[in-house]
Amino acid sequence: MSWMVMLTQLVLPLLLLAWLALFPATGWLRGLQLISVASILLAIALTALWSIPPFWTPYLYALLFVLIVISQLIKHGFSARNPGRTSTANTITTLLVAGLGILGAYLSYQALQGRTLPDEEHVDIAPPFAAGHYLVAHGGATKMINVHLKTLDKTIERYRPWRGQSKALDIFRITPLGLHKHGWQPSDPARYTTYGTTVVAPCNGRIARVVDGIKDMPVPQMDRTHMAGNYIAIDCGEFYIFLAHLRPGSITITEGTPIAIGEPLAQMGNSGNSSEPHLHVHAQRELPEESPLGGEPLWLTIDGQFLLRNSRLQVAQDAHLVKPE
Repeated sequence: MSWMVMLTQLVLPLLLLAWLALFPATGWLRGLQLISVASILLAIALTALWSIPPFWTPYLYALLFVLIVISQLIKHGFSARNPGRTSTANTITTLLVAGLGILGAYLSYQALQGRTLPDEEHVDIAPPFAAGHYLVAHGGATKMINVHLKTLDKTIERYRPWRGQSKALDIFRITPLGLHKHGWQPSDPARYTTYGTTVVAPCNGRIARVVDGIKDMPVPQMDRTHMAGNYIAIDCGEFYIFLAHLRPGSITITEGTPIAIGEPLAQMGNSGNSSEPHLHVHAQRELPEESPLGGEPLWLTIDGQFLLRNSRLQVAQDAHLVKPE
């Protein structure tokens, strides 16, 4: 777990909750304190990736926040005119946290804006993975929750060969409790729940392009030379689907092979520009010969669901159906 994750997803929320519980403000500062802490916690919940700590952590913070508020209401009542005065130190702290609360409100707004499928062309596919529980790492319609969107900028030349992946999804496999690795920051990709998970065809079509033979990287090293790593491009008729960062040697089909939905194709790996094992999925309009990932990007849904950062999916064993969690 990186120091930034520790700070933003564990240390900061717990410090804010402890401050709220142990040093409640009085008067109008009480309301400002509550609103500011709530705003920061909401921003962290919406913008952070909840893999470690797991997805249920922000719900725990919300429960603690509600319990603290209820406790203070029981003790002081609903009036903003609490007995006593807020200390100078607590007043200054409250005003500083209020500044963070304003930033939190802005970040929350950006994240919420990305939760709606834009009124643009999109394509729908079946789940591209075997039965199990999954967590979306990057997905949604704003850069706040989907880092891929930065390559939409046509004015930056180095993004043009990767424009097709601008509306992509990155997806982990997790346990029912939300865990996704064995050990503390293991470097071996095989220690991650995602690694070796079967990748299946998300549409009927044919295999348009296969790249294999690129080695998996130890976590968190990334291969900047082969950004997509091992990948499969599928011609689904009116669009192409890319499945990237596959395990070397696991691809079981060849270019030109016709495929059907649910047919096993490969395994999830950690090849290419991947910080840890995951499946990269995106849709694009065409398949340029000189830059295969440079086609016109398309918004993507899976079984009709527009997936966002921290969306959770359960793919059922029977009929390869996907259920939202």
